Amino acid sequence: MALFDATSAVGSDSNLGGLMLNYFRETQEARFATPARRMYGYVSAGIVVAVMALVFAGLAPIWISWATFVASCVLDAVLTRNWIREDALQAYRREYPR
Repeated sequence: MALFDATSAVGSDSNLGGLMLNYFRETQEARFATPARRMYGYVSAGIVVAVMALVFAGLAPIWISWATFVASCVLDAVLTRNWIREDALQAYRREYPR
């Protein structure tokens, strides 16, 4: 078997494809699990779009748009990882109460 042939593609004989799909599903579930989390997502996207609109209108420098976008991505990643951990811990505690 060659290193880069079709049988070594993701999802064929490796589990990487399944793991990534599972991660994406857990991420999506964590982001929309509560009304507050959904609201955070909408507000975050609204702020990024508003800043980009200001840049396109010439009212703000482009670096502000990039800084806002990067800050939004980092905050989203950190919060989502925390939410996934919280949800997993709550599910575990429901399954195995003390």
